[in-house]
Amino acid sequence: MFFSRLAVLSTLPFLSLGMKKRAVPSNFALYGYGDGLGGFPLFYADGFAYIGEPAKSNSSDAATVAFSLGTDDVWIGNPNNTQLTNSTAATWSNVTFYVPDTTATDKRIGFLSSNASTDGAVETGFFFYGSTAVLIGSDGTLESSWYALKVGDRTHQLYWNDTSLGQVPVILRSIAPSSPPQSG
Repeated sequence: MFFSRLAVLSTLPFLSLGMKKRAVPSNFALYGYGDGLGGFPLFYADGFAYIGEPAKSNSSDAATVAFSLGTDDVWIGNPNNTQLTNSTAATWSNVTFYVPDTTATDKRIGFLSSNASTDGAVETGFFFYGSTAVLIGSDGTLESSWYALKVGDRTHQLYWNDTSLGQVPVILRSIAPSSPPQSG
């Protein structure tokens, strides 16, 4: 009995040799989950990241973001034109998703155009742990410091590692909710 268990247990490391690392999706959307947030999509408005309904935003340029994977784990955002809430197509494209670094005083999460300054912004190191969005820190740790602040009806602005205004923790996932969010 002991030897048969030992034989089985000793083969377990070899089973992992046939396993493949789960591929990071090359195209994806992000959805915010948290207390009162049942999977609202991430959207762009005036250079910043929000979760909620773009139509409820005061921005004429608001649109849900369709992400693609760039080099060095950079996430590139483009408007999802199939889900526009107004008759005008968004004027932004190929923007780089970022979180503020530790030196930044403004902790809002946003998007940078190709000609924008990257001072105070972390643009690389985004990754999925399963379907959950994380940032690989400079020391190799996985960071998930996403926070949201309600700024309007069904509209929440995203922040990085900041609760100073009453922001609540959220999880950003690449999996859409099974039914439309009812709260927010």
